[in-house]
Amino acid sequence: MTKRPMINEALRLLRLYCGFSQAEMAKRLSVTQSMVSDIESARKSVTMDLLEAYSEAVGIKMSKLLMFAEEIEGQPPARRGHLIVADKVLKILDMLKPADRDAA
Repeated sequence: MTKRPMINEALRLLRLYCGFSQAEMAKRLSVTQSMVSDIESARKSVTMDLLEAYSEAVGIKMSKLLMFAEEIEGQPPARRGHLIVADKVLKILDMLKPADRDAA
């Protein structure tokens, strides 16, 4: 099984921590539920525009989300230290995540 890119996993966990179903997040982002599912499962890439929409939808600064982005739309990779920290944060958040209402 291939590991999802950090940004996709971060957006999935962010949605769960906010208590939104994929359908609710899709409505906030003005996209389809299948798009949210595709982003979270890394079948679709995260664009800067979509990352900005997530930022606005949940009230988190885009710079905080970018910590999890290794590379988006040709932007240079983050410094290695950030990637190590971001990976550890995602592992901790995954262990503590709320249940996914869409998985039921």
